[in-house]
Amino acid sequence: MNADRYDEFGQSASGTSSLHPSDAVKMQQAVQEIEKMVQIQTQMEIIKNINSKCFERCIFKPASSPLGNGERQCLAKCMDRFQDGLKVVNQTIMQRHRQEQLAAQDSAGMSL
Repeated sequence: MNADRYDEFGQSASGTSSLHPSDAVKMQQAVQEIEKMVQIQTQMEIIKNINSKCFERCIFKPASSPLGNGERQCLAKCMDRFQDGLKVVNQTIMQRHRQEQLAAQDSAGMSL
């Protein structure tokens, strides 16, 4: 008789799983789909923020008139600055993540 108790995710305290392999694959696919949806939503929010901020900073004429060269240049520079800022933020996040992984590996190595 199996004495393991399983949580709502199909994992036991001993690390075994009650999930059938096909169910585990389906769960992994669902997790990947959710991660993809979150990434898309995040990207949409970034684009929305860039559009609203750059529009507020650069567009001063009514919408019925065409964009002037100054407005176009302002929009291009504004979007470039946002992209540069996002790169810096993403690089910082990746560096911190790597440092945390290394620290976790070091602490796990010391406990062995």
